[in-house]
Formats: sequence, structure tokens, C-alpha cells
Amino acid sequence: MWWMLACVAGTSGLETPLSLEGDGVVAIVTEERGWRRSEVRVGLWGNGYGTDGDVRAGVVEDPDGSIWLHFAVETGLGDAVAAMRVEGDGAILPLGSRPGEFEVHLEKIELAQDVVKQRIASSRLQLQSEQNAWKQGAFLLMSEDGPAGEIRFRGDRGPMVSVHDAWWLTPRPMEGTLESLGAELLIGFSVEPSLKGENALMRVNVPLRTVVVPLGPVPVSEERIFRLEPGSLTEAEREAAINLSVQKSNALEASFIEELAPRLSREATIENGACAQLPQLADEWSMMLEGYDIQLVPSPAGCAVGIEPSRVQHGRRYRGLIQP
Repeated sequence: MWWMLACVAGTSGLETPLSLEGDGVVAIVTEERGWRRSEVRVGLWGNGYGTDGDVRAGVVEDPDGSIWLHFAVETGLGDAVAAMRVEGDGAILPLGSRPGEFEVHLEKIELAQDVVKQRIASSRLQLQSEQNAWKQGAFLLMSEDGPAGEIRFRGDRGPMVSVHDAWWLTPRPMEGTLESLGAELLIGFSVEPSLKGENALMRVNVPLRTVVVPLGPVPVSEERIFRLEPGSLTEAEREAAINLSVQKSNALEASFIEELAPRLSREATIENGACAQLPQLADEWSMMLEGYDIQLVPSPAGCAVGIEPSRVQHGRRYRGLIQP
């Protein structure tokens, strides 16, 4: 027996029944036709999120000819409203708030009833696991190299955040701010380095348990991405992770400064052995060396580069005089 049989265009403009699959998600769209009106229903089941059976969907026709279906889904953190765009032989389920981010792409396909039943059962088990994890509220922030921090959600209070890798550091767990935006949680918190008093921001996608450190309103490939895994660190583990992050940061910083200094020395050298100072050079030098105090000192071989942090913090610890 198949879920997708001969399709008939209903009053909604959809050809139903419609079965879809992709990116670990299956969806079934049906339409119940009455003598007064029809009702579109959607069943959608992903890895740890989905509908409770098939649920009623609101239908919105887009001027471009696509159709948006709005329906209730369950996530590990509670109920939410999903929007799925149906067009041609496929559909897109956007799970992120920024354009083009975390999109689930589905294609029209025939699905056997036993396959759908298995996916529903698997999705419900995963959903229960997700609900238990979010109820506990303790997560590790995982990178490819292992734990890069922790987040502990505390209900109505701000989450406690601890991060520690080569790129950022909280010397101790910090209380952050929390804002909800669609399927995402926006977490702001104090972190090093902070060059102009700015805080860090993380976007937590609840259904996918994926974390992005955004660089702007549009996703770019340079952004760092983490995954939340249930768990926490002991005080000893956290202290060891912080010490390791400082070592890695110092090594990266030294490599960067020692590679950049000879170039800066050549750029600063002017007639009669004198040295231009940073404000006299192109703006990109000040941008690259933000957070440092720089002195360019004449020497027999050219301009020596004196460098020290404006304020000692993670990624801004290097201090020395680099000869040309």
C-alpha cells in the first residue's frame, strides 16, 4: 500500500495526497473536502521534532505560485509553528530565521505505509529524548575538536554560558541574555576578546540543536558552527579546558603577529630611516591590529615593531619588540 496515489487538485491549489522526503524528514499532505470547504492537513516527522499525527494547516498562496502551509509542530522545547513552502515536485521547510539558513529540502516521492510508520515511531522516540534533554537544560557546546563550552538553561532566568577555545573565552561561567526568535534562541553574553565593549551572540536552532556564531544578518561560510550535546563539565575539566584554550590562543596570536610584523615594518619605513606610525598608514593596518598599542621604532635595519595589548585579554596577550 502506498501513501501517494493519484493526485487530485483540491480547492487549496495543492495536488493531494502528497508525500515528501528529504534531509531526514518525511511529510504527508492531505486534503479533506467537505460540501462547504476543504481542510488541508500535514503530518511531518523529523529527527526529534514533528507533528502530533496529522494536523490542520493554514494555506497561504504566494504571488510566485508557490503555496505556504502553516502548522503546529512539537520540539524538544515545546510547541511551535512551522511554515513549509510547496512548489512543483518539492517543498522547503525553513528552520532558521536568517534567509537560506537551515533549510530542509523535500522531494515528492512514493512512501510505503510501513516506512512512514517506522519514521513516525523513530521521530516520536527522538522527540521524547529531546524533551528530556531540554528539561535538564545542560548542554556541551561541541566543535570538531571537542567541547568548546557549555550552556545551562534555567527557565525564566538567563542561561549560564561558558566558552573556551582558541578564539574566545569566558574566564568563568557568565549569565547571558535570552531571546526567542522563531525556532531559534538568541543568547548574548560577555566574552573575550571584546575590542569595543561588544558582547558575543549565539543563535541556537532548537529543532536541529545547532549553534551558530553569526557575523551578520545573512549567513556566510566563515561563521563558526557548533552542536549542542547533553552534558556538562566538572570544575576540573572546565579549568583544564580554559588553560588549553589560552595556550592555543597564545600560539595563534604569536603566529599572526610574527607573520604580520615584517610586512608592517616595510610599510612603515620612510626616507632617512624614519618610521611612520600606525595612524599614518592605510586603515586596514589599524583594523588588523585593533586591540594593540603599536610603536614603530627606527633601527639600523629598518623599523622595529613594538607591540603590546591595549588591554590584556584572550587573543590579545602578545608583548614584545620585533626587529625587522
